[in-house]
Order: sequence, then C-alpha cells, then structure tokens
Amino acid sequence: MSPRILFIQRIILIVGLPTVGLLGGMHLGCAKPQAMVSAPGIPAGQGTVKATAGDNGNTNVAVRVKHLAPPSKIAADAAIYVVWLQPRNGDRQNIGALKLNDNLEGSLDTVTPHRRFQVTVTPEAGGQVSQPTHEPVFTSDVERAE
Repeated sequence: MSPRILFIQRIILIVGLPTVGLLGGMHLGCAKPQAMVSAPGIPAGQGTVKATAGDNGNTNVAVRVKHLAPPSKIAADAAIYVVWLQPRNGDRQNIGALKLNDNLEGSLDTVTPHRRFQVTVTPEAGGQVSQPTHEPVFTSDVERAE
C-alpha cells in the first residue's frame, strides 16, 4: 500500500469519519470498494463505488448503497435515485437509476471508457433526467487502479 494511502487512513482513524468529507472524497485508486462521501443530511446512508479494469481498456463501475432513505424523504418530488458519472474535463452523464429494495439497499453496475471520473447520486422524479435537479446524497472522485 502506498505511503499516501496509509497517511490518509491514519488521518481518518485519528480524527474520525467527518474527515472524509473534508478530503472531498479523494481516492487514489479503486481496486477495493471505496466509501462515497455522504451529504450532511444523510447520516445513516452508506455508499461505495468500485472501479476495476475491464475488457478493451474500459472500466467496470459498481455502485452500492445501503441504509439510504427512500428518495421522497430526501426530496418531496423524488421517486428514484440517479447515478451520474462525470469524466475529468467532460460532461456529466446519467448512467442509470438506483432503485432501493425493501432493505433500503441498491446497486448499479456499468462500464465506462473513462479511468478518472466523479460519481454522484441524486434523488430525482424519474430515471430519464438529463441533469440533476437535486443536490447529491453521495459523491466520490474515482481513479481506476491498474
């Protein structure tokens, strides 16, 4: 493990989980699932994103959430969560809807040609929106590990 990752892990252990928010979801590779930073009003929700090398140089992306409130509890007009991927210096893309099961868990698996990108999750009225209409409940900066 790199000295930089060990340093960040020590900061988190010493100062506590709120430090993750201050680091802005910084991540130095994503071979293991990385915790997404939750918004201040989402204390119980937990989310991870995992980015791994896929076929033809693509990146496999796996988003997992749990303990996330139903979308209508976060935004009155929301019925579903949408996962967004924004490549460095690129446009934000709706990569799919994240529907919660009865245990308040959800998942989304997809493939992207990008290696560095930001993943966000927002509550939305429907899964076909072209831009977020609400603030993210989770955010994570991702750089695929080689």
